[in-house]
Amino acid sequence: MQNFLSRRKILALAAAGLACPGSFSRALAQSIDVRGRGYDPLWRSAEESITTFLGPGPYRSDGITIEVPDHVDSGNSVPLTVRLNSAMTAEDFPRVVHVLAHSNPNPQIVSAWFLPEGGQAAFSTRIRLERSQKITAVAQMSDGRLMRADRYIDITLGACADDSSGSPQDIDSFRPQTRVYAPELARPGEIIPVRAIISHPMETGLRLDELDNWVRQRIISRFSCSFNGQPLFRARLYPAVSANPFFQFHARAQASGTLDFEWYDTQDLTFTAQARIQVK
Repeated sequence: MQNFLSRRKILALAAAGLACPGSFSRALAQSIDVRGRGYDPLWRSAEESITTFLGPGPYRSDGITIEVPDHVDSGNSVPLTVRLNSAMTAEDFPRVVHVLAHSNPNPQIVSAWFLPEGGQAAFSTRIRLERSQKITAVAQMSDGRLMRADRYIDITLGACADDSSGSPQDIDSFRPQTRVYAPELARPGEIIPVRAIISHPMETGLRLDELDNWVRQRIISRFSCSFNGQPLFRARLYPAVSANPFFQFHARAQASGTLDFEWYDTQDLTFTAQARIQVK
């Protein structure tokens, strides 16, 4: 059995941005136009994506922060938190937050939508990063203001070093399991943390199997949470969200009721979970 990559696989990995760090892989990656490969018909740079999402600005730098480590050993699962200064009222709340990576094969990481009922304008998740790079979060507030924060993170080994595994059959047959958490008891008006996780490979579609065939993308592309039937928080996920997608966000406990969670899988499958909260 050959113990080296075929020329076609090396070129394909370099074009996809998945060749591991090193001067040889960087030279290959620089010699190929990633945008011409067609992995995403909406492929654009992070700055182009920001303009497409929210317009050219101006963007304010105060009132929004990105929390990521300064350095991580592996880019495969990097903790990320975005926070915004907001009263979380009908007049002052973030309508949407987009998070982008400037040196990933596809810059979009995750987009999140809030409502005032959340009580706190913050969310956490885990993301994949291909190399040391700048991360940007941009937000549009309810009054139209645009906000932006940038952070640089240093990574020893990019996500390619912990590439996904499993045959296409394994990926197709995987059956996710969900876990959710919210306090069972809360005081009226208390802002409580809500956590949700689903076991899932988040197969990027940028991986070759042993026969040099592309493994078909399979990700959780949408997540939402509602309380007593009213939307609370939702997110659009891209392949740069880590395997086993995790979210933490908040809810303002005004009355007893049920949190309903929903994950949409690109296999056209929907997974659900519930958590009950008693307010007194």
